[in-house]
Amino acid sequence: VPTLVMTGDEDDHCLQPSIYLKKTLPAVGLAILPKTGHTLNLEEPALFNSLVADFIAQVEQGAWKVRDPRADPAQVMRTE
Repeated sequence: VPTLVMTGDEDDHCLQPSIYLKKTLPAVGLAILPKTGHTLNLEEPALFNSLVADFIAQVEQGAWKVRDPRADPAQVMRTE
């Protein structure tokens, strides 16, 4: 399922869960808005709306793909 996780960099309680979702879900994108707290849509409405609109457009066009296997966190730090 295409997913867009959005959080503010000043929303301390949501940063780690957002990163966890990014690492766990196969078709997820993570947007971290700078100098923003928990109410993204109220603090940065134009940026929030733009990111959501872009996400919806990409999903509708079939352009929101699953993660490239080369970016899998388990693969990136391998030493072999």
